[in-house]
Amino acid sequence: MAALVFTIGVSIAQDTKQDAKETARQAGRTVDAAADKAARETRPARRKIANAAENTADDVKDGTKRAGRKVSRAARNTKEDIKDGTNRGLNNTERKLKKAERKLDNSK
Repeated sequence: MAALVFTIGVSIAQDTKQDAKETARQAGRTVDAAADKAARETRPARRKIANAAENTADDVKDGTKRAGRKVSRAARNTKEDIKDGTNRGLNNTERKLKKAERKLDNSK
């Protein structure tokens, strides 16, 4: 009888040990699955953040280029405006001189 109780006790201990091993394996799989899921779900967010940073850098670069072009254009336009104004002034002066010369010639 003692041997039977001992055999049953060993058998129960073996079953308990196997159950503990299986529970540990199951817990490990659950942790792995949770980690995989977290990685899958955060991947798109990481991509969005990276894209947003890249787009911001591009926007700043484009804005700087645009501002530089505006300054260059304004400088060019100002230079041309001054040149046109000077030419107009010279043309008016030249016309007035010719008119004055004609008057002098006509008065002689």
